[in-house]
Order: sequence, then structure tokens, then C-alpha cells
Amino acid sequence: MPRSLANEYVVGDKRGWSPGVDYHPWAYGKSFRVGDVLHFFYAPKVIDVASVDISSYALCDSNIKTFYKDNSGQTSITLDKSGPYYFISTSKQGCFEGLKLELHVI
Repeated sequence: MPRSLANEYVVGDKRGWSPGVDYHPWAYGKSFRVGDVLHFFYAPKVIDVASVDISSYALCDSNIKTFYKDNSGQTSITLDKSGPYYFISTSKQGCFEGLKLELHVI
């Protein structure tokens, strides 16, 4: 998809990527497409973002496919293929406090 047609999403909208947010309603109803960009905003010394498989997502286990951490607290991820994506935070206040996101790219 040409970059000009891609959508950009701030994960969690105004609340960002933070504990206590339910990301299922945030993702529900959105049509994510190849080329779209997810922007994660988080507390850099406390929170991170990791791409994991479905098992790690379900169990909040840190069998990481890709680890994203930026000292600025901002991570942008381009959705480069169709199919399911699973993101968690591996930090102490992470996945068990709700920092997990599942979405499907068409």
C-alpha cells in the first residue's frame, strides 16, 4: 500500500501504551491494513513493547519475536504483512496489568 494511503494509529489514543487500559475495545472495529503504522507512547524507563507469538501473548510470557524500546518512550511499528499481530510489554508493569494488544491485518 502506498504510504500516502496508510493509516497511522496512536495505540490507546490519549491514554497511550500504559497499564490499566483495555486495548481490545481500542482495536475493535478498526480495519488494519498492510502499510499502516502503530505509534506506541509509553513511560520509557518503565514500559516497553515486544512482538510475540500467540502463546506468549496468552500466557504473558516473554518469548519475544521482536523487542522495541526507545529511550524517548515512542515506538512506531509499520504493519508489513497480513495476519495476526500480538504485542505485549515485558516490563514489570507489563502484560499482567493489561499491556497487551492483538490485532489482525488484512
